[in-house]
Amino acid sequence: MPKRLYCDVSSVTYLNKDTRKVRLDLPEGEKLNFKAGQYLEIILSDNRCPFSIASSPHETNSLELHIRPTPQSRGSLEIEKLINSSQKICIEAPIGKCFIEKSPKNSLLLIAASTGITQMKSIFEYLMHIGHAGDVFLYWGVLSDSDLYLDELCKTWERQNKHFKYIPVISKPETSPQWQGRTGLISNAVLQDFKTLQNLIIYVSGGPDMVYATRDAFKAHGMREHNIFSDMFSYSPR
Repeated sequence: MPKRLYCDVSSVTYLNKDTRKVRLDLPEGEKLNFKAGQYLEIILSDNRCPFSIASSPHETNSLELHIRPTPQSRGSLEIEKLINSSQKICIEAPIGKCFIEKSPKNSLLLIAASTGITQMKSIFEYLMHIGHAGDVFLYWGVLSDSDLYLDELCKTWERQNKHFKYIPVISKPETSPQWQGRTGLISNAVLQDFKTLQNLIIYVSGGPDMVYATRDAFKAHGMREHNIFSDMFSYSPR
């Protein structure tokens, strides 16, 4: 069951021009038993906003969030004020059915859109913590190369883990004239690389349209529906 906690903002760091890493310290004596891939909700005066937990469950004293302002969102404005004033932030956690507790037997495909990378960061760092040795493919889709705010971290994972492959994909290459990597829809990039998706375990993090379009495209290429996981299937059912 989720519990409500009042956390101190211990540090705030810009990861790029508009995304900040916010670290929340749990109250003294409190522990949060969450699973890799779960999320929390920040409780506001008349609203609540979900954020994936970017840290791994083995980090027990604090929580890492990646927060980007959402234009015209009252909740986003209130959260920015809380962060800037370093006030206590009220959260409810853990929430979510899209998580990993142990090493999957099959190869793992992680697909993240924009700040959905936070969920995949938690999952991959936890897998490394428990000694996972299977193949992991991470596809990260963003609009512009400036949005790849964890690019160096992902490249470090790739250098340090021979079974890990990182594939960033830019959907609007006209915004990134120096970009020489993959472009287009992230689902199309996956389908270009895999002849079949039949035996892959797949986790997808992104908005409802992206998640459901990805599921539909993958089903047409051999994916078994019980092998794909996303919070959107319960948070925003079709």
